[in-house]
Amino acid sequence: MRRLFSKNNLFTFVWIAFHFSIVAAFFLTLKSYGGLNLDADFTTMLPGTNAGRAAEIAEQSITKSSGNAIFILSSNEDFSKAKVAAETAFRQLKKLDEDSSRGYRKFNSISLYTDIESYSDVQKFIAENRYTLLEPDVRSQIEEDPQSFSESALAKFFGFSMSSADPEQDPFMLDSLNFQRYLSALSDSGAALSPKDGVLSRFFEGRWYVLIRAELSVEGARLANKSNAVPDIYDACFPLEVDGTRFVFFGTPFHSFKSSSNAVWEVKIISAVTIAIIVAILFVVFRSLVPLVWSVLALGASMGTAFLATHAIFGNVHMIGMIFGTSLIGTCIDYSLHFFINWKGSPNLKTGEQIRRHLINGLFLSLVSTEICYLLLMFAPFAMLKQIALFSFVGIMSSFLTTVGILPLLKIPKAESRKIPVLETIFRGRVEEPEDPRQKKIRKRIGKVFITLGFAATIGILAYRHEDVRIVNNLSNLYTMEGRLKDDSIMAFRVIEYDPTSWLIVSGDSEQDVLEREERILPKMRDSFVSTSRLVPSVSEQKRSVRAAERLLEFADEQFSYLGFEDFEIPELKKRLESEISGGKFVSPGDDSLPENLKSILKMVWIGEVDGKYYSVILPSSVSDEEYYISLAESDENLFFVNKIKDVSRGLDDLTAMIVKMFALAFVLIVVVMKFFYNFRDTFKIVTIPLISILVITTTFVLKGLPIEFFCITGAILVFGLGLDYVVYKRQNKGSKTESFAITLSFLTTAISFGAVVFSTFVPVHSLGLSIFSGITAAFLCTML
Repeated sequence: MRRLFSKNNLFTFVWIAFHFSIVAAFFLTLKSYGGLNLDADFTTMLPGTNAGRAAEIAEQSITKSSGNAIFILSSNEDFSKAKVAAETAFRQLKKLDEDSSRGYRKFNSISLYTDIESYSDVQKFIAENRYTLLEPDVRSQIEEDPQSFSESALAKFFGFSMSSADPEQDPFMLDSLNFQRYLSALSDSGAALSPKDGVLSRFFEGRWYVLIRAELSVEGARLANKSNAVPDIYDACFPLEVDGTRFVFFGTPFHSFKSSSNAVWEVKIISAVTIAIIVAILFVVFRSLVPLVWSVLALGASMGTAFLATHAIFGNVHMIGMIFGTSLIGTCIDYSLHFFINWKGSPNLKTGEQIRRHLINGLFLSLVSTEICYLLLMFAPFAMLKQIALFSFVGIMSSFLTTVGILPLLKIPKAESRKIPVLETIFRGRVEEPEDPRQKKIRKRIGKVFITLGFAATIGILAYRHEDVRIVNNLSNLYTMEGRLKDDSIMAFRVIEYDPTSWLIVSGDSEQDVLEREERILPKMRDSFVSTSRLVPSVSEQKRSVRAAERLLEFADEQFSYLGFEDFEIPELKKRLESEISGGKFVSPGDDSLPENLKSILKMVWIGEVDGKYYSVILPSSVSDEEYYISLAESDENLFFVNKIKDVSRGLDDLTAMIVKMFALAFVLIVVVMKFFYNFRDTFKIVTIPLISILVITTTFVLKGLPIEFFCITGAILVFGLGLDYVVYKRQNKGSKTESFAITLSFLTTAISFGAVVFSTFVPVHSLGLSIFSGITAAFLCTML
């Protein structure tokens, strides 16, 4: 106990305080985040656009509303079979959703039928506001010739015996006309299908497609969780794929589920294989369970602490961060490796404190150089990169503190056991003997020749293939659709023609200013779209509708008479009609009286006030001519065109440029740190090695035909920190065969962990792993030679 609380164990208390604070922060924030959250949605890892605060809010609003939307198309050459399959799947999913035993619902909404009853709330809303929400064409007809409009309404009353219009409440049949307007707006907010036999369907290339449309709840969209609704959808639909029926699945949740499933599987495989190989290496080297057990415990503490810290700060841990976290296995274990190599193979170091003092300078410089790089990445305006940086920063800090604060407390082996058989085999038992001067001279010459040839080769390759050295960020490279989901996505888009990846943002000084500006733009739209003013017109338009409706009063007596009302009833009916027209309330986008299905659309397209300005979105279902909308936006200072894919790619370009600047800053900071410990010549040699590594990374990507993109350059800046570790350890222990062996083991464990990440099917993770693996390999070879 006295030994534990000695002044030599200040690091032990730092270790306790560090880990306790992170565990406490995790549990204190867990409830506020709604429990443990794992995220694997590839869309959430994308950087935002640079089109301003309003564009950012619009993107979040649209993504939040459409990100959980799904489309299920039941397809068959026979319409009746397609409809029956859709109805069966719909009933099963509705029954599943209404199961109250779980305590939550998997769907916010799920719909198949288009009957009038499903729009009863909209009908009620229209009836309450029939005179303020006239459809523009209807209003124009009334303004031009109110008498003809009245006569036309009568013809409809008498021409359709099944008319549901109430002649007393709606003598001019305005509700049905207004209802068509809202049906059109609701249709344009989603799929380009039309009603047939009570369902939305389309005949396309010889097959009928019947649409089931749904929005997943928070629980139903939760990834890496058994509450996810996608497996239930598959279970309901796949058994129905008989007799020519086939289901087509479309929507982000399907891709997110697949990517999350793959991510979880990759985490398990990469972690298991990496740990198994490293455990085997440790066992062969040390022939003792103590280094093996404590190295694994130190690794577990690093990974666990990194996970808890990331969740406490961000409220979730993205699976991509977890995959990258597995690559820290090799890096985190480096520190304990250096300790146990000396614990087992340096009999001149008698205690754990002596081992720590022997290693502390090298470990500290390694920690500083690596953590500087991760710390800089935390300032990047990219949530995913922040997560990776924090995860790595905390994990490596935990490993360092474990090595200097906990491992020195271990009991030192007996003198006769303090040898490493593998090391003695390599050096024929002469571990402690100094290197022969002639061999040392030859090794240096070989090293110089090797590095010179390698440097010349990389420069030559880059010069010869300079056209392939290109910095390109393309959002489509982040996720590659494969198999059935790829085929389904292509077919679904062709059938429903719905791909809201571009939109117009309208700005104004007030709510009404925005709506009026939007209404002037709507006639110029060339594609089907949804917007706020299609659902809630400006007050000026609503007043115009009231004035048009007032012109119908001149024909009210005649209208009620033709509709069969008695003469004594007509004055009271007309008086009530006048009151309804003049006393109607004007509707605004934020009214609670709006039906829920209209509110759900307005959540996407109405932004409201942001920093003293007001904004709304005009959201096309797809864009046929992007250049037209760009020119339209350029002609109006209050109109902005946003293409999410291109803007995010530009955002990645900006982040790439920022990473390059961070690299330059990291280089300066690390040079300054190194200069405190070494002379100028040694400092120059040390920092040259990571620069060579970057040349190797660039050459590797060129030879593989890959662009130099954001994740490649992110890997390069991390290599700058990681690659310095080897040369620092080597410089701190000149001529030490034990330390050279430790560096080699350190490289092997790191190379194995990052090499395993190269096999990830997720492109960004693959690029990051390839960049770091090739870079640290070059750093190790240059250090040793």
